[in-house]
Amino acid sequence: METINWKKKMEEQLRRSGFTLQVENMANLGLTEIHASSSPLISYPLRIRLYVRMGWLMCTVDATSVDRNEDHPLFERMIAAVFERIVRHLYHAYDFHVLTYIGNTGNYIAPKESETGEIVRLLAQLWTDRSYLHLETYEEYPALYVTPPWAHQAYAFESTEDEWIIYAGRSGRPATDYRADGTELKPHRLAEGDLFFPVHRIQKDRGTLALAEWLRLERREVEDFMLAFMKTIQKFDPAFGYSWGGTDTFFHGVPVEPYAQVLRLESGKRRYRVMNNSAKRLFAVGNDPLECLKEVEQTLRTVRLPEQRVSSLGQLVMGIWQQFEPDESTYIQEVAYRGISQFQIEEKIGHALANRQRVRWVEKSDPHQSIIEFAHLRISFPKRPPGIVTVEPVESSYERGAL
Repeated sequence: METINWKKKMEEQLRRSGFTLQVENMANLGLTEIHASSSPLISYPLRIRLYVRMGWLMCTVDATSVDRNEDHPLFERMIAAVFERIVRHLYHAYDFHVLTYIGNTGNYIAPKESETGEIVRLLAQLWTDRSYLHLETYEEYPALYVTPPWAHQAYAFESTEDEWIIYAGRSGRPATDYRADGTELKPHRLAEGDLFFPVHRIQKDRGTLALAEWLRLERREVEDFMLAFMKTIQKFDPAFGYSWGGTDTFFHGVPVEPYAQVLRLESGKRRYRVMNNSAKRLFAVGNDPLECLKEVEQTLRTVRLPEQRVSSLGQLVMGIWQQFEPDESTYIQEVAYRGISQFQIEEKIGHALANRQRVRWVEKSDPHQSIIEFAHLRISFPKRPPGIVTVEPVESSYERGAL
């Protein structure tokens, strides 16, 4: 009776907001589907689904006439304003903790003062760095799912009368590009039909602080392994994971393309995996992070480096050009250097790459020539390859004379 009641109250509030409703109750599915014509507040017709899943009173909202691939900030604000008011009223008037999911934008809405709102706030604060709790999914009837940018699995959260149950997804996505801190650059979507298994239970009488502590620990353990993985790889390729002057690309001087995963298992343990993406080869796998990284290091020591290995200068410039081929001479026709030897250039740039120093752009807007400062060197090169690269110390006599 309670389920019907909260759905009826939701219908009532939608009508009060000016919508004309077409309601279809599918009792056998426990689902109410509402087609709401545009109101004075929202100019788009909406499809609203009301159901209970994983302990949450779910309200999913879609505007079928809006292309979800386009940016609709006005649509987002209109939907949020109307449904925030509705769910807040249902919470304060009837103590219904309704969780709203906007399918077009992937954002969640929950009454801030409620238990549901507190969980959403904790997830946004601790797992998505205070940004909106966002989900892209093919799932037709989603619940509270989270796909953190630092993780390799999706998570789901269930609310029972006595406890919160946390689930991990069975499918682990391949991680592709990393920043130097191990953050995965490409966002991922919840796979269609992704299955979950429970990994942790927290008694509600311990309060949300216990949940917050678990969320922090889960993220820290994954990120600690990713950072250790980055440091292990950078022993062999100082440029690996480097974010080139604000772009999202990097170049590998070593002929490996490794990525790492930290996966939750149904046994309650974690599995640490490092793969070679280009060769589909498993570098290391284990239930202990240190043993896994030792195995990675041993494997990398056996990798045969190419005879024509890309130089440190080549890694830097070709990374900015977003070129990934190992044939450096195709792109860099000549290196002209003044006041410094080629050996010193390699040492300075290699050291700076290993320490992930930032590129300082001196000239970026010129359509023909780019100039950067890196490792106390001024480096000039064409906007697009191929071309001549010029290198000189920043405080060289040549430059002082020019001033």
